[in-house]
Amino acid sequence: MLAALRAATPLIFCALGILVAERAGVLHIGVEGVMLAGALAAIIGTVLGGNPWAGMLATISAGIIAGIILAFISVSLPTDQVVIGIAFNLVSLGATSFIFRLLAKQLQVLVPAIPPLLFGLSPFTLAAIVLIVVMWWFLFWTGPGLKLRSVGENTHAAHASGINVVYVRFAALIIASVLAALGGAALTMGWVRSFTDNVTLGRGFIALAAVYFGRWNPLLALGACLIFGAGEALAFRGQGTGAGLNPHYYLMLPYILTLLVVGLAGMARGPGDAGKPYLRR
Repeated sequence: MLAALRAATPLIFCALGILVAERAGVLHIGVEGVMLAGALAAIIGTVLGGNPWAGMLATISAGIIAGIILAFISVSLPTDQVVIGIAFNLVSLGATSFIFRLLAKQLQVLVPAIPPLLFGLSPFTLAAIVLIVVMWWFLFWTGPGLKLRSVGENTHAAHASGINVVYVRFAALIIASVLAALGGAALTMGWVRSFTDNVTLGRGFIALAAVYFGRWNPLLALGACLIFGAGEALAFRGQGTGAGLNPHYYLMLPYILTLLVVGLAGMARGPGDAGKPYLRR
């Protein structure tokens, strides 16, 4: 169970980010690239700053910068959100690889392990669980959460009621990017303790699947993340036991599980105006 929670923690942060963005009507396809940027920033900050707090500060900064870039292009211009997300992922993959090679001598180390706080759970895992509950309460039991959801459902009705749609989407995408960057930090600082090229390995897209499977509900998305985390933990456990199979078969397991779960879940209806550029009438 602890292994599944540890594997699911980066997914939970990313899923929360996707929830915030898409509830506000913005498709967060670039979550993989933001997660990758946060993963590298966490290691750079920890190694060069000398402590995990510097790594967290670098991660949050990277998330804010990525969020501003995505929000400006996706919301302010506006453009096709799917194309922008895919382009951002490709740029982030190349940029992080380039920066990692520039600092290779300093970064090819294991950062210090972060000790567990409670019941063997790391601070990242505890924070993710708390944020799930807070996000559920915010979305469904507060006025600002209702405004956020109304922007995602019908932008023009929200505008007519006095809500600044551009501001809400801009803020939502910045918050979403910070959460996705924290998912990258949870991966590199809280789990593998180092950075390699494409260290996220598609976990951002798995988080997307978790959100769709969870019907854009934080509590249901948590369950989906735990399922995918259990698949990843099982894959590593299978490699460790050495059952005679090629290790790549074990690494396929989380992705096969993702396809099966999404396929069995069927088509899910998301927020009504998700992915639609907002053009003021």
